[in-house]
Amino acid sequence: MPTNRPWDAAPLRRAFSGLDPAGLAQEWLRRNPAYLNDYAVTMTTGKADAETWRAFARRWGLRFPCRP
Repeated sequence: MPTNRPWDAAPLRRAFSGLDPAGLAQEWLRRNPAYLNDYAVTMTTGKADAETWRAFARRWGLRFPCRP
């Protein structure tokens, strides 16, 4: 029977320690299977117009305040 080892968060803490809240959110989304699936579905629908992207951003709480 395998023994359970306590989870050590120290490596993760070191890996993410330099990130600001936006960077941490980006890393979380990048690893989130539901987000990746939603992105893939949005890309493959063939109708990635502005309203589709606005709806996608609303679903995931994305904001892009620094528009050119």
